[in-house]
Amino acid sequence: MDKINVLTSVLEGGAPDNYDGKVVNKLVKAWKKLENPRVVKLYPIRRVAHEDSRYCVYACPFKGSEIDEQTLQAITSLVDQLEVGEIRYDSMMSSGTYFALTENGTHILDDEYRDSIVEISDRFDDIVLFSDMVTSPKKVSQLDCHHAIIGLEEQPNQYNVVAIPNSVIGEATNRQSFKVDLPEEEPTSPAQEKVKSALMTVSAIITIGILIWYFLFR
Repeated sequence: MDKINVLTSVLEGGAPDNYDGKVVNKLVKAWKKLENPRVVKLYPIRRVAHEDSRYCVYACPFKGSEIDEQTLQAITSLVDQLEVGEIRYDSMMSSGTYFALTENGTHILDDEYRDSIVEISDRFDDIVLFSDMVTSPKKVSQLDCHHAIIGLEEQPNQYNVVAIPNSVIGEATNRQSFKVDLPEEEPTSPAQEKVKSALMTVSAIITIGILIWYFLFR
């Protein structure tokens, strides 16, 4: 909570020397545009990679400033079951971090725009899930965020969530490797192993025969 109070003070006043003043100024502008803005804890619950892009799924409290551990574990369990493609799709479908939400944090969306992240998000009252991405591993620090600004951007239900990178507020960036999800190889049966072994043996005999012929009869 102390960190939340400090960040709130910064956004209402000015940036300390160890903060990135340029970025904080942008955050202050975003803060001033919001109605009843609040600093809340932000929870990066799954990090994945695809080619050069890096993705992160976040859980953000819609009310209050934190998410209890039991609820966070339940959300994480559901998000961990998603395919990487579902997370990539959500990051492309979301228009930044602007959301039309009910008073309980449920998305106001037509069925055609709902995806797996939205469906999980709406299972939990007063919590908003969203994903973000960067297009280069060099920018991955931008996804390392443990706090965010949330507030009403436009009446009656347009909310904005602005993630605050740790590097901006003088905290060390977590260099945790983003998991590269690759298709698992199918298990090899005993029969396949025998065929593979036989082929390797035949290949070795042929190679030895060629070498003997080369050196003795050439």
